[in-house]
Amino acid sequence: MEIKLSLETLLKKASALYNLELNITILTDLSGNRLIGQCKKISKKTYIIRLHKNLLEEFGQSYLDDVLTHEFAHAVQMELFKNNKPHSREWKGIVEALSGEKYGTHKINYNPAKSKTYKTYLYKCHCGEHKLTSIRHNRAVKKRMVYVCKKCGGKLAFDKKI
Repeated sequence: MEIKLSLETLLKKASALYNLELNITILTDLSGNRLIGQCKKISKKTYIIRLHKNLLEEFGQSYLDDVLTHEFAHAVQMELFKNNKPHSREWKGIVEALSGEKYGTHKINYNPAKSKTYKTYLYKCHCGEHKLTSIRHNRAVKKRMVYVCKKCGGKLAFDKKI
């Protein structure tokens, strides 16, 4: 897995395909589960591409092939077209030209919804049991929130951690 080599390959392809010389800085400073990559224009032909450090470590070269190409295509599109809609037909064509593959979705198996798991707590009311996440449980414990059953209207009472 070599970021510099992958970037050099993309720069050569952009030069050959579009007669375009770009100045790209790569940062591996993204974290969390909102973004897996980001391209930001600094000035004409100068961009910063930010990559997700943990995903880069987890998925390696396939992350670079997928996400770096995706973000690099945004830089090429911003230089070539006035229409800067992020995933336009022009952008998809650039991705396909750079990768040699028809663009679909990301190839890496990353599901941000599953990247954060919460502890679960069992609460009871008059009519049954309810599961609350640690966030709601903590709000109830700190007396900032009172949860009631939608069915019977009874106040939910803590039973046990699941």
